[in-house]
Amino acid sequence: MNLELIIQIATLISGLASLAGIAGLILTIIIYKRQMTAMMFLEYTKRYEEIIDSFPSNAWEYRLNSAKDLPVTSPQLTKSILKYLNICCEEYTLCQKGYLAKDIWSMWEGIVKRVLRSPLFRREWHNLAVEFESYPEFSKYVEAVQNNQK
Repeated sequence: MNLELIIQIATLISGLASLAGIAGLILTIIIYKRQMTAMMFLEYTKRYEEIIDSFPSNAWEYRLNSAKDLPVTSPQLTKSILKYLNICCEEYTLCQKGYLAKDIWSMWEGIVKRVLRSPLFRREWHNLAVEFESYPEFSKYVEAVQNNQK
């Protein structure tokens, strides 16, 4: 073997090692991103369940019910609805900023829209909208959904 052949083989091995390193890095990033998405999904699912539990008894069913007799407004009901709106705002903002996978948001968005359009949430939004003044995009989103523009 001459020196030129040894250098060519070493260069080839070095190039292959670099490609393997880059491929490993890309794979690690993909796996990490999937894990973060799964962790975020689980965390928001847990928080959603906690919010459901915070609603006054029998009030949660009104979020999808278009019955005319809505539950009486109470501090506990308003607080629970504020919590729900807050988690929706967080999810919406995370998706808009690219931190929440769009397919996760689209899975959740159907129920979010349905809840936001309910008579209960329409009634409460009028009092709670002020809480979201620092998130004007979310406020516009809620109003567009409630006006059937989204």
